[in-house]
Amino acid sequence: MLFNLLVEGHVDEAVARRLLRHCGHDAGVTYGGKGWKYVEQKVAAFDRSCSGQGLFTLVDFMDTGKRCPTEVLRHWLPQRAATHVFRVVVREIESWILADRPAIARLLSLPLAKIPLAPEELDDPKQTLIQLARGSRLKTIRETLVPIAGYAASEGPLYAAEIARFVGEKWNPDTARRQSASLDKCILRLNQLHT
Repeated sequence: MLFNLLVEGHVDEAVARRLLRHCGHDAGVTYGGKGWKYVEQKVAAFDRSCSGQGLFTLVDFMDTGKRCPTEVLRHWLPQRAATHVFRVVVREIESWILADRPAIARLLSLPLAKIPLAPEELDDPKQTLIQLARGSRLKTIRETLVPIAGYAASEGPLYAAEIARFVGEKWNPDTARRQSASLDKCILRLNQLHT
């Protein structure tokens, strides 16, 4: 099945495309890339226009200010098209990425024991990932993922590109879903939608 994407940013797009490929679907056009507010404002309009094809929306729960993921769905899109997979990532997309602990450990050249066991319980998964990268033995990882001292950026200069590349090439959704209930539910739903 062909799914267009509605996502917050570049890393979310990489995860969405990887999940679609993993579940035997095709990725179409990507919309969004302008943060969670854009997704909130546009999701209903995209939902109305997705008849006949799929729409795959991802939004980070921690950005929404809601008390629980179901509250996001209830307020943003109480009813949706049958082919619209709208998933609230607990807590943010880096939770799903960190959930593949062996692959993250290899990427960062760190012992597996240093990678958190419960990524959905982290207060700020992205900052956890960046903090882990600070401890990497690999200079290239520190230079690409960690913010440059003295600059206001919250991530390294090539963070999005490097994490997106990792997701596309090395991240294993089946491994990750065992550490992330929200990812597991997302994969289950995508697997149900085969025409």
